[in-house]
Amino acid sequence: MRGEVLAGAVAALRGGEPDRALALLAPLLERDGGDADALTVRGMALQAAGKLPGAVAAMRAAHDADPGNPARAVNLGLMLKAGGQHEQAVAMLRQAVAARPQHAPSLANLGSCLIAADRAGEARGVLEQAVALAPQDAGAQNNLGVALARAKEDGAALQHYAAALALRPAFHEARLNRADALRRLDRGKDALADASAVLAADPAHQRAANIAGMVCEGLGDEDAAIATWRAALERGTSHPVGVNLMRLLLKRGRAEEVPPVARRLLDAQPGSTTPLAYLAAALDRMGDADALARLGADDRFVKVIDLAPPAGFGSIAAFDAALEEELRAHPSLMFEPEGLVTRGGRQSGDLADAATPALSALAQAARGALAQHGASLAGDDARDFLAARPADWSLTLWGTLLGPGGAVQPHIHAPNWLSGVYYPSDMPGSGDEGAFAIGLLPEELGGGGTARTVRPRAGRMILFPSFLWHGTLPFTGTQDRVSLAFDMVPAGVGRPHRLPR
Repeated sequence: MRGEVLAGAVAALRGGEPDRALALLAPLLERDGGDADALTVRGMALQAAGKLPGAVAAMRAAHDADPGNPARAVNLGLMLKAGGQHEQAVAMLRQAVAARPQHAPSLANLGSCLIAADRAGEARGVLEQAVALAPQDAGAQNNLGVALARAKEDGAALQHYAAALALRPAFHEARLNRADALRRLDRGKDALADASAVLAADPAHQRAANIAGMVCEGLGDEDAAIATWRAALERGTSHPVGVNLMRLLLKRGRAEEVPPVARRLLDAQPGSTTPLAYLAAALDRMGDADALARLGADDRFVKVIDLAPPAGFGSIAAFDAALEEELRAHPSLMFEPEGLVTRGGRQSGDLADAATPALSALAQAARGALAQHGASLAGDDARDFLAARPADWSLTLWGTLLGPGGAVQPHIHAPNWLSGVYYPSDMPGSGDEGAFAIGLLPEELGGGGTARTVRPRAGRMILFPSFLWHGTLPFTGTQDRVSLAFDMVPAGVGRPHRLPR
């Protein structure tokens, strides 16, 4: 009877009827809530029904009921990965690999999860083992290519994408990964051929259209890039495609064409903040200060706080001195981290969980300031920004030490929601030297922008929406410019600060 019910639930699931599968499983689980097989199928059905938190809970219960079975660890790990809980997923998949060190599928899944967790360097060795054990696994071949590409070994990555495609010619992901690698290797025509092949098979494939447009742009045919991205948006809604289209329109001086694209992206995903950044840039270019303010760029949303000394510090000067000392001694500091916007200075990794007293106190103050300011924001005119306010979020925090002549180039912190910066020392020099500037636009959008500046001062904290473009102004002298930035990171959609690995 039990076996028949499980078989029926699996058949219903395979037939695209997850609700029926759940109904069949319910009596089994009422009789035995620890039935690991029933819990596993329930997790799969909940995932198919789009109920990911419940799916994770079911797979966790299955693992708890049968902890010695490495397959349960794999199932839970993959479900955690699907839910964006990458570090927990990695830990679970390591448990599975420890139980079966020569099991190629477990190694392949661990490697895939390490890539998702931005740990491609660790993934490489794991995936090399998986491919050595099972060279016929197209997914592992593809993921090894990704790990190599993340290490800037695109030439070596091409061999594994080719192996994946030889095993599975219609493997679109591998073909597009190869197109990306070819693009980075300045083989634009070959890259375009791969992207075009995927589009020929699936004209609505958004990633293929995105890569094809980027290749056209790289080859100097910006009109073709714009046409490719517009055609893609007529077939569906992709944020990467829409963002690239808005970026190139702004660069080409066609700001008035940006708002409809931003509106489409916002309507498709109301909790998104990235489109607001490009809409803000367009409104600035168009000279529509009122609309820009209503978007969330006025004084209601930008707040300057002069911090009181945290508990355990006799004065703000004592706190700031300890904070700067702890930052300068932090082992994660890296000069001009690749892929980030620090120039002429060093930046740390994530300090939100730092154990040292001053950094820990700043993290606590930042959490409180973000929570209070975020809860206070209101206004129907800024509904797009306020619609993205997260119910569940975490803090990310990092420090930057700029030498004279250094700068943090214009950037945004979207898809996070609310951001801040704290200064433990006064800015040397005079006037706007080294000032924090909201509204600076990057060169990729044509530069310029209507900047609003705030001069750094010891003990000063500035809070602002994460979608607002911002950067630092140049400064001279002999002293470093010291700052600590932080974000409210929405659960599931936000992006914690990470240095390249």
